[in-house]
Amino acid sequence: MELIAKYIQTVVSLFNEMAFWLLLGFALAGVLYFLIPKSAIVRHLGKESIGSSWKASLLGVPLPLCSCGVIPTAIGLRKQGASRGATISFLISTPQTGLDSIAVTYSFLGPLFALFRPVAAFISGVVGGVAITLFNRKQRIAESSVEIDSDEDLLAHERHMRGLPLRTKLRKMVHYAFGDLLGDIAFWLVIGLLIAALIDLLIPENFFAERINPGLPSMLLLMVAGIPLYICATASVPIAAVLMLKGVSAGAAFVFLMVGPATNAATIAVIGRVMGKRTLTAYLATVALLSLVFGLLLNAFLSWTQMEQSVTGYFGGGMLPLWLQISASVVLAALLLHYFVSVWQRKLARPSEEKSGVITLRIVGMHCSHCVESVHNALAKVPGVQNVDVNIERGIARVEGTAIKDSDLKVAVEGVGYKLG
Repeated sequence: MELIAKYIQTVVSLFNEMAFWLLLGFALAGVLYFLIPKSAIVRHLGKESIGSSWKASLLGVPLPLCSCGVIPTAIGLRKQGASRGATISFLISTPQTGLDSIAVTYSFLGPLFALFRPVAAFISGVVGGVAITLFNRKQRIAESSVEIDSDEDLLAHERHMRGLPLRTKLRKMVHYAFGDLLGDIAFWLVIGLLIAALIDLLIPENFFAERINPGLPSMLLLMVAGIPLYICATASVPIAAVLMLKGVSAGAAFVFLMVGPATNAATIAVIGRVMGKRTLTAYLATVALLSLVFGLLLNAFLSWTQMEQSVTGYFGGGMLPLWLQISASVVLAALLLHYFVSVWQRKLARPSEEKSGVITLRIVGMHCSHCVESVHNALAKVPGVQNVDVNIERGIARVEGTAIKDSDLKVAVEGVGYKLG
């Protein structure tokens, strides 16, 4: 019982430390989402040049997209005219960080990590995009016969948003920030907290420092562990913090922070299928090699400046007043509880009777609201489709219409980076 009580106490401590910063990050991400029009993003990413790569990487750094949600977004940008290099830059930089994860990184690991992380994401994105531009000119990204969004669609949507009353805009922004975004990371956030608390409970202090070289060997170990793992940029922070408390060097923890969110097994499979093996190789090589480079640079910087990178100063160290921590924790817990209850209710709800003309598709690879939106939009544009209902919990899409061709549905789904099961 004492062990269980200590475990629960650790989970609560972690949750209290990240709640306020996570809510702040969600709010900033919601504002950013509505301030930057998609048409402007597309307009600046069309040229095969270094300029388009750094613009794509810079735009991707603050966006709160996970490593699966970034796939349909990047493919959509590509089909709107973004260059191959810009597409890869966006794919590399975006999932590594975001406004929510930067805020949480600051609360757990301090200002150095909070600054170093987005800088590394930006540089790695630029390097990956330039590498594709210079050495992969003959590689073509597979194109689908189904368009995602035309220029007219984007402009019409933006005109519609501009014409909405301020109250409606605010309501949509709040729903996006504390509904869609929170739903995207809710499950993995909880998993990340539970894993971090388990590591803290079971692994003795300085365990890694006494058994594994704190330099390159520990970085390679965490790189290999992080590449196939699906974990969002925010959920990776408490795990990295606890690993540092157990003797992992700051550089090795940074390697995990970089490769964990940037890659996972599902994303690797999608990029290989949609963009080709050469692009996949360049993508993985960029993330893996630069994670080691930045890990070594961080350790070298700390050694040169003789700066102590301590987690304890931020990990439960009282950066915020206790009342504010508790208030934020209550709000975040209520939002998470509401999300999980709604998911459970949808799972218990009986599926409606199958109608004539309704096709049920099993979709492989959906993990977040961005995935749902991409699949929905692609299927809705297939000739003959009248209605689309995508259920991420069950991993299915129900398509209603007349004279629908199965081949068109397959092309639509695979065109946005997913697969029919």
